[in-house]
Amino acid sequence: MRMRVLFVMGMLALGLWASAQPQHEDWYMGFGAGLDFGSGVPVATGGPLSTDEGCATISDANGQLLFFTNGEQVWDRSLNLMPNGSGLLGHFSCSQSALIVPVPGQPEQFELFTAPAGAGEWTPSDAGHHHRIDMGANGGLGDVVYANQPLAAPLVEKLTATRHANGIDVWVLYHGWNNANYYAYLVTCEGVEGPVVSTLGYIPRLDDAGSSGEVIGCMKMNRQGTMLCSVWTEATLSTQQDYQSRGIVQLLDFDNSTGMLSNVRSDTLGTGTDIQKCYGVEFSPGGAFVYVNDHGLIGGISNSRVLQYDLAAPFDQPHVVAQNNRAYGSMQLGPDGAIHIARLNGATYLSAITAPDLQGAACGFVEVGASLGTDPSTWGLPNHWDTYPEAAPIDPIAWEDSLVCGDAEVLVEARYSHPFHVPTFRWSTGETTPSIAVHGSGTFTLEMQLPCTTIHDTVHIRRGGIPFELGNDLLICDDAEAWLEVPAARTIQWSSGDTGTVIAVHEAGLYSVLLIDTLGCTSRDSVLLRTRNCACAMYLPNAFSPNNDGINDRFTPVMDCDPERFDLELFDRWGGSLFRSTDPATAWEAEDVPVGVYAYRLNYAWNDGRIVQERTQRGHVTLVR
Repeated sequence: MRMRVLFVMGMLALGLWASAQPQHEDWYMGFGAGLDFGSGVPVATGGPLSTDEGCATISDANGQLLFFTNGEQVWDRSLNLMPNGSGLLGHFSCSQSALIVPVPGQPEQFELFTAPAGAGEWTPSDAGHHHRIDMGANGGLGDVVYANQPLAAPLVEKLTATRHANGIDVWVLYHGWNNANYYAYLVTCEGVEGPVVSTLGYIPRLDDAGSSGEVIGCMKMNRQGTMLCSVWTEATLSTQQDYQSRGIVQLLDFDNSTGMLSNVRSDTLGTGTDIQKCYGVEFSPGGAFVYVNDHGLIGGISNSRVLQYDLAAPFDQPHVVAQNNRAYGSMQLGPDGAIHIARLNGATYLSAITAPDLQGAACGFVEVGASLGTDPSTWGLPNHWDTYPEAAPIDPIAWEDSLVCGDAEVLVEARYSHPFHVPTFRWSTGETTPSIAVHGSGTFTLEMQLPCTTIHDTVHIRRGGIPFELGNDLLICDDAEAWLEVPAARTIQWSSGDTGTVIAVHEAGLYSVLLIDTLGCTSRDSVLLRTRNCACAMYLPNAFSPNNDGINDRFTPVMDCDPERFDLELFDRWGGSLFRSTDPATAWEAEDVPVGVYAYRLNYAWNDGRIVQERTQRGHVTLVR
């Protein structure tokens, strides 16, 4: 039952996207542009922010603005600079300059992450940094209580986040410069931990002219926390006189329990003989599609596109959603369920994909979407990560409520571990190991303790099946019958076609039976029935001719059993003993015995399967030559 409830709730969460994200209702970006999504549709507000590219905003659970940033400065909800809110080592001209993460378990505390511009070419540092903001300070307007805490270096301009599998902690991801490293930091109640490093995929480098243009472009996680998509620009020719490039799109799997990335799928946009660059990326809410945009000069003509990748199809076959000569910038899923797209060259509006969970043209691209009033858009939109507020945690027990047929041992275990801390486990059985062996039925609960986090889960195990055995293989007399019996069940199916609990059998063969109980569990067994002639009749000839012609040369019994005792004796006419044998295989060959009639007596015993039977047989045999 729990599996069904979780599935239904997950589907409802997609349908309620617009009302479930008040933390994303206030946007400030571009050159003085702003949007308010509080009414359900974006309304232009304007604002004090002036940024070429990246920015980030955050509101509270009621949709009230808390603060916003361009990566260098932080403004409070009164649109004033926060105390200590200047001098952050991000940059206003950085693709994803900033990202805001709530500290788990501390509702007034936030970690602000920033990325360097140009891998340090345009900022004092080539490292990422994190900064703590206390919204309980300064009368509730907030204060930057510490800033510029260094992270990995050197880094490109990519910065995104998603929930940990526990539904509480948050992964923050960067990408390295001049290497293929993805750095995954974990924000917990204890602060920023890590990183977990995954080395795979594209390697951004200086081009031939010494430019760091390959740092530009975004990356995003899907809302499910299982995939990451990053977009790149690869310079194929870079001189003082000429520049050529192509776009690179890479999709990777993400393990939100360990922080590791894997399974790179790539697509190349452009031939590399023109100018083709990638910039924005965003997943559809349901996770079936990812959208990217590219721009450049093809044959000397300005060309920009929005592409849709169907993640169930080969990854090199995108659908062109839109094409224009004005460049597209950042792409961001909004509280209204649409993906909004920044526009360049003085545009005072955003484009939008209004139904991003639908395929192809049905996704509803509109060139002119949300109006920004008189304020122009630039490359950037607020860098939100789309599993906020807290997602429901993955159940730590790697078993759903189950019916187990039979009495086999079941191993019930926790499904994931923490990358930086060893969890402690306490089961309702009293065991403290990551897994327990369950032999019976019942309800089993797990309490898994991490720093500042306790996760509980319960699993119910029922047992079914009817234990029975038909017994050992049977040997009966060919004139007898045997009875086979099984317990009562909802369904009984004998191989003989019978359906009762007891059947009588007398023919040799294999008899099998299937029992199905009221829970649907099946039990099977079979037994082999063999028959034998229990009479053990002995047949002795009434004449034989020991003349070495190969026909009837010996006097010996013919029998259809193996006697346990055997005693054959022949007599002459006066009662004298001529031959005696206790071995059925030893025959009387009558050497030097004249023709005539001779008497015999045979005493033998055999086991008929129940008791030992004895018999004496007398007769005469005629010897001829």
